[in-house]
Amino acid sequence: MESNVQSPPKKNGFLGPYDPTLFWSTLILVSVITLWGILAPDNFSKSMTASQGWISVNFGWFFMITVSIFIVFLAWVAMSRYGTIPLGQDGDSPDFAFTSWVAMLFSCGIGIGFIFWGVAEPLYHYISPPYLAKGATPGAAPVAMQISLLHWGIHGWACYAVAGLAIAYSTYRLKMPLSISNSLYGLLGEKVNGFWGKLVDFLAAFATIAGIATSLGMGLMSIKFGINHVFGAELGTTGLVVVMLFLIVGYTISAVSGLDKGIKILSNVNMILAFLVLMFFLFMGPTRFLLNLMVDSVGQYFSNLVSMSFWTDPMAQASEGKWLGWWTIFYWCWWIAWGPFVGGFVARISKGRTIREFIFGVVLVPLVITIVWFNVVGGSALHAEMNGTLEMYKAISADAGSGIFTLLTQYPLGSLVSFVVFFNLIIFLITSADSASFFVGMIISGGELEPSTPIKLIFGFLIGSITVVLLITGGLKALQTASIVAALPFAFVMLGMMVSTILMLKKEK
Repeated sequence: MESNVQSPPKKNGFLGPYDPTLFWSTLILVSVITLWGILAPDNFSKSMTASQGWISVNFGWFFMITVSIFIVFLAWVAMSRYGTIPLGQDGDSPDFAFTSWVAMLFSCGIGIGFIFWGVAEPLYHYISPPYLAKGATPGAAPVAMQISLLHWGIHGWACYAVAGLAIAYSTYRLKMPLSISNSLYGLLGEKVNGFWGKLVDFLAAFATIAGIATSLGMGLMSIKFGINHVFGAELGTTGLVVVMLFLIVGYTISAVSGLDKGIKILSNVNMILAFLVLMFFLFMGPTRFLLNLMVDSVGQYFSNLVSMSFWTDPMAQASEGKWLGWWTIFYWCWWIAWGPFVGGFVARISKGRTIREFIFGVVLVPLVITIVWFNVVGGSALHAEMNGTLEMYKAISADAGSGIFTLLTQYPLGSLVSFVVFFNLIIFLITSADSASFFVGMIISGGELEPSTPIKLIFGFLIGSITVVLLITGGLKALQTASIVAALPFAFVMLGMMVSTILMLKKEK
């Protein structure tokens, strides 16, 4: 089965092949937002916060339902007769070994989030838990862990899988150029090359840039603290800009080197370092407590999965309560904003895998890693806080990027492991950002599987620029706000991708 859709008309010159409409519209919008943040930071911050509040209060229910629908859809597809269909032509074999595939999708899909939130989030929920639990009590600890697993488990990876499945199927099964708009072929048909197709690709590029800027900003906060903790140097605004420039150089070099070299190698190194850090915490920390917590949190997570998935806290939302907006709704928006980028990137590396293998690999393998990481690293932080060994919550309240470095101060060899974490942090940032600039390049170049170097350089620089602006103008809240604002329009696109996939699959014999 093959579509009749061809690549859209593209210019070819210094920038290589590219779609001029998408290139200039995306470049202008991101540049205007960046300049707005530089020239009028207070106005920029207030406008973004107001937009975030309005979206959270009025569309919180929509995000909760949408992400849950994604899970049901993926479960149905994986277990149906369509699960055996390859993402490619019959007989195609995967381009990458399973371990490299998992390493790349994990480094691209999580990036800095595990290091930043792995310590911080369980502590936040332990002190201020939802569900009417009393904070800073033994009963708050399991609530903190199940909420952390909710935010980083099945729901988030389902967003990636929905986008990735639609893109991979249209690209490798129907032999269409790799783009977000072509994933809507089942819904739009030949119209994907018209106005609506370009609008979808534009929204995807913008959502990708906003989503990765959120993660890069969080990573920059951790790097700032890490440089102070490891090297004793205090970074101001100028220092942050300099560090970001070094990171831009690093991830653009990696992106330019291609998938088989830079991104693949760094992703594998990433996973090895993260595994070593994980084992350090497990065996040097309160091992028995962590293993018990892991078993307990898995039970709590699956027992309450349905109720947590549909909990909208209507009484608090009626009075514009903040918890759900700054946590669960933020996360669903963040995952959706990352949906086109991670979905597109995972689609790019998934040729030859069956639909069932793709869904299980993208959703369930990361879930297992999430359960282990948050219970070991986050559980170690909870143990230190509950036993008074370290004032962990005080540390992250003062500096959200301090979590894992502060936790390591209580361990023998903690200083040495801090170097490893710092190095791991930088590689996570580079692999996430190079994957993003690579993917935006694919969109802008009209579906080229290897976008040109100038395109990747331009958008790599823009991603770094908007990250610095968001961080300087409003810190963590500004970064969260960017994801929420960008995710609303793309949530409707992802629902369309799901419907399109169903329609395309029904044409399979």
